[in-house]
Amino acid sequence: MAYDLITMGRIGVDLYPLQTGVPLPQVTSFGKFLGGSATNVAVAAARLGRETAVISRTGDDPFGTYLHEALRGFGVDDRWVTPVPGLPTPVTFCEVFPPDDFPLYFYRQPKAPDLEIDAHELDLDAVRETRIFWVTGTGLSEEPSRTATLAALAHRARAGTTVFDLDCRPMFWNDPSGGDPAKVARPFYAEALKHTTVAVGNLDEVEVATGVREPRAAAQALL
Repeated sequence: MAYDLITMGRIGVDLYPLQTGVPLPQVTSFGKFLGGSATNVAVAAARLGRETAVISRTGDDPFGTYLHEALRGFGVDDRWVTPVPGLPTPVTFCEVFPPDDFPLYFYRQPKAPDLEIDAHELDLDAVRETRIFWVTGTGLSEEPSRTATLAALAHRARAGTTVFDLDCRPMFWNDPSGGDPAKVARPFYAEALKHTTVAVGNLDEVEVATGVREPRAAAQALL
């Protein structure tokens, strides 16, 4: 079948405080939710009646089982969400300070399973045929998902709408020399942008992708 939307990238369990305006050390209870930028987009489209699927990986653990159950519960096809033995499903904690302060704390050690997506296991025909293909910058931060993400984009070759959510989290990028994570990320972002028709990002993320911060100049650099 041809999908309306296939997303590829980060997945995990979000643990959000059930108290607002309370620092994390004082929080006493949390709610458990399906998380990750790729899954959020797929769920939103599924709730609008679209045929959606996610390409990602989880740990082979109870949290991984929960993510599969949650995806299916929202009507998202999880056939390309596969387990990685030995790696735990990522967990993200959040603090909630309305109206616009929501610090995030990512637990993705020793490595997030969604960074173990293998190019040889991709259904490239499905990627090319879907109406919208949507990828995240997180998938470029480590191998083998970096090669898999770029391979999927290259095969897609701008067939239909191809969205690159810059989704740049500096803590996901490691420079062995201790340099600027943005400089490490920029060449891979530039390569991904060659194959995309829509780029989504805030000002910090656009600066990582282009090296330009002034909004109009940054937009022109993306184009």
